[in-house]
Amino acid sequence: MSNRFTEIKQIFAEESVFDYVNLDKSTLTYEKLVQCIQKPLKLILFYGKPGTGKTFLLRKIYHDLEKKQPLIFFPQPFFDEIQFLASLYEEIFNEKAPQINGYEHFLRLYKERTNTHEKVAISVLLDEAQLYPNELIEKIRLMADTRLFKFLFTIHKTEKEDVLAKEYFTTRIWESIELPNSSVAELQIYLEKKFLFHNRFEILTLFKPSQIRYLFELTKGNLRTVNKLLYKFFEIYEYYEANKPSLVGGKYANTKYIQMAAIDAGLIHA
Repeated sequence: MSNRFTEIKQIFAEESVFDYVNLDKSTLTYEKLVQCIQKPLKLILFYGKPGTGKTFLLRKIYHDLEKKQPLIFFPQPFFDEIQFLASLYEEIFNEKAPQINGYEHFLRLYKERTNTHEKVAISVLLDEAQLYPNELIEKIRLMADTRLFKFLFTIHKTEKEDVLAKEYFTTRIWESIELPNSSVAELQIYLEKKFLFHNRFEILTLFKPSQIRYLFELTKGNLRTVNKLLYKFFEIYEYYEANKPSLVGGKYANTKYIQMAAIDAGLIHA
């Protein structure tokens, strides 16, 4: 069943959600985050709805800064204090951690091996921080108080639960930065760059301006949802191209197919 739309739908596969696409909101947020990391702040909160591109920005910051300053990135959450401290030790010293008994023991080992009077604070980027247990968050806050480490908490803000209301994220946070969903104009640019990168710019002409706005209304500008919707949309085109090619003729996309994809993605309830 492979045809021209088989390749096009892969542009919106999950693993390629945010690569190579830079938007105004991402650039501004990136600059704010880098400035915060370079300031003598202890705790930074970076938040946004799932699918806005937070992890992509963290990876970019880590890639850009890791050779310029002490920086550690943990993309997966920790649920145990000892596991977290051992992983932190191994990242700092690039060797297997000894048996660590807890927070105080870790600090003693760290101070024994480093000149803490001259050493620049290590910045630690924590993704999915809303999943960390409260007890571990408290230990991380205590570590930040030593000024030997500073932490950037990255958390999801969802409709059901306003994570900013959690007590351990509202106290002693020195800077809060939000990554919002994309605007209609940014969605247009996002699609242009995606198609251009894959030498498929002509596909963008499939969508009328009104249909771009409709995509925005359906997805609220959330890029992960945009990818999910358009993957399904082009999967429908792939099927019709193989079985009923007359149904995918014409200059513009059929809004009915956008709606079919939206129903499948759970964005419209039939």
